[in-house]
Amino acid sequence: MARSGDPLTRRVRDAANGAAVAVVVYAVLWLLTTQVRAVREVSPFGEDPWDLVASFAVVMLPLVVGATFVRSVAHRGPRLERPVARRIALGSGIAVAIVAAAVLTDIVAITTSADRPGAGGPERGLILWLVLISAVVTGVALGLVARAAIVLRHPTTADVRTAPEPDVVDDALGLAAHVGISRGLVAAVGSFFDRSPISPRRHRVAFGFLLAIAGSVAFVVWHAFREGPWASPFAAVFFGLFPLVGILAIYLVTLAPLRLLRPAPD
Repeated sequence: MARSGDPLTRRVRDAANGAAVAVVVYAVLWLLTTQVRAVREVSPFGEDPWDLVASFAVVMLPLVVGATFVRSVAHRGPRLERPVARRIALGSGIAVAIVAAAVLTDIVAITTSADRPGAGGPERGLILWLVLISAVVTGVALGLVARAAIVLRHPTTADVRTAPEPDVVDDALGLAAHVGISRGLVAAVGSFFDRSPISPRRHRVAFGFLLAIAGSVAFVVWHAFREGPWASPFAAVFFGLFPLVGILAIYLVTLAPLRLLRPAPD
């Protein structure tokens, strides 16, 4: 896609791209240090409280990144409307802030560990380089988000809106229609979200609880498959509370600012 001639659009898209790179780099760091046994065994942040921060980060990021990605792709024209640009910039900023907190925690774990990554083996060197790269990329992304925030605070163009601002569902349905999914199906789903008595738009907080419960159950099942059966039902419930709290917290915090779900029309 050619770069936009609109300063606001350019800076917001640069911020979104920078945030995406920071998230991907951190995802590689997290995957290698948690899912590759040889690397995990020498990781200085593989235990709590350091690991707890990483766990909350990977629980919170998908919702923010997913919503921002859908909105960014749905609004890929030459110029972003200011409300949409503001929400893309905010989503990018939240994602980068989460990554920054996780990377900072890793750095603290490394600097306070008695067995720091270094010359002791290739795995330890890999950890150090990944953390360093993630820190640099995240720093650049923070700078790009700050640039976008500046131009958003000082408007250079005027927006005239004639329709309600879309939420993430509207954007996702627009993308679905664009890629060739049946217009009838898209219209039916849109009608459900607008008119059904059980629409998530009519029960936004309750939907957040259901989303958090589903994520928690998925985590418990995935952990049981990967690590073996839980020692007890209490252990499964106890550890399942962490993703539940993380998902619910990030959903409630970003519901309105990122316009995840708009209220259903009366």
